Amino acid sequence: MTGTEAPPSPDHRTPVFVRDRLTTTAYGGLAVYAYLLYALGPLLPLLRQDLRLSYALMSLHSTAFAAGAILTNLLFRRIRTRVDHRVLFWSALAALALGSLLLATGLSAAVTLVAAAVGGIGGALLQTTALAVLAEHHGAHESLRARALVEANAAASVSAVAAPLVISGLEGVGVAWNWCLVLPAVALAAMYPMLRDEPLRPRTAPSEPSDRSDRSDRSDRSDRSKATIAEPDRPTGSFPLRAALCGLVVGFEFCLAYYAAPLLTSAVHLTDNQASAALALFYGGELAGRLAGSRLTAGTGSARPAALVAGSLTVAAAGFLALWPAPTTWLALLGLVLGGLGVANLFPLTLSLAVSAAPGRIDQATARVQLAVSTCIMLAPLLLGTLSDQLGVRSAFGLAGCLLPAAALLLAAGRRRPLPAAASSSGVTPHVPR
Repeated sequence: MTGTEAPPSPDHRTPVFVRDRLTTTAYGGLAVYAYLLYALGPLLPLLRQDLRLSYALMSLHSTAFAAGAILTNLLFRRIRTRVDHRVLFWSALAALALGSLLLATGLSAAVTLVAAAVGGIGGALLQTTALAVLAEHHGAHESLRARALVEANAAASVSAVAAPLVISGLEGVGVAWNWCLVLPAVALAAMYPMLRDEPLRPRTAPSEPSDRSDRSDRSDRSDRSKATIAEPDRPTGSFPLRAALCGLVVGFEFCLAYYAAPLLTSAVHLTDNQASAALALFYGGELAGRLAGSRLTAGTGSARPAALVAGSLTVAAAGFLALWPAPTTWLALLGLVLGGLGVANLFPLTLSLAVSAAPGRIDQATARVQLAVSTCIMLAPLLLGTLSDQLGVRSAFGLAGCLLPAAALLLAAGRRRPLPAAASSSGVTPHVPR
């Protein structure tokens, strides 16, 4: 309660968080998306082995997935003005399931690349729709919205941990890894009969004008267009540095996600199945880091995220230095855990820093950051794969380590530039989930 709030009364009761059908439906969709996203890391080396692909062609699958996500993010605002959330949600989940099945059954790189792109389109549409639904449904009170988004992140992290365990478990009992890609279709078949009538719309209108719901999007469009006349089209100051920082840290995360398994195979001689299972340590570190991060960021001021980013970069660097030259298996596995802990909160923290440098233009700033992030997801693993074909996995993996000092330099440079007055006076750090 703040000093301006009235004492509790029958009309001003403490809000209660309720996991209703709408909330659990959104959680379920995000968990399915996270399963496929994080299954790609341990799956791609197995796909490379089956189809006899080069490392560059293997990495092109992650590039296709990210390209599909970029296309979706560019078109989402136009799509959602014509299609309601329920149709978007189930169509996205169906596209994700279709992409998974195509990836499982494809007998050539041409088919599997198309499958990855379809999965990226469906996954990005599913994620964006589910998060918009949660933010709007629980938007009447900031603490409720934050709790819903934190829990959504936790559900996604649980799926991320489960993905490599399912893959290695199937391989361990002699079942082809392809069968793990049936699970998104199974989830769709299980969820749709039970939840298809859920309207995926909040039952009460959001009370905060900052919530950009579908309901207010059209009426606010003219106001936002007028505002852009008086404001610069692009956020300036430290924003470009912080947007680039966000892209670099996510590029590092996906280099680890996609190339830690090949590194373990070539450097410490684990089998493909063992390396896939070991990635659960990386995702487990991310889950632990996100649970800890939700506590560390609660109630912090605008200056705190920069210090947390610096600490996270330090932990991520320690994990990389343990993993990259690891002479023993246990040290490499420790590096995976530390790497997961370090990168766990880098995206939401750096996104918060970028948004704070663009007061009054949060939607625009977030969209620009998402484009920077998706571009790095496309390019970093692909460049790493190309170098792996030429230099070997261990030598090429050093590229990922170069991203961290570059990120530290951008963080320092961004802190030297003063924030716009509106940002520095607000003291509000938005909570943005992965």
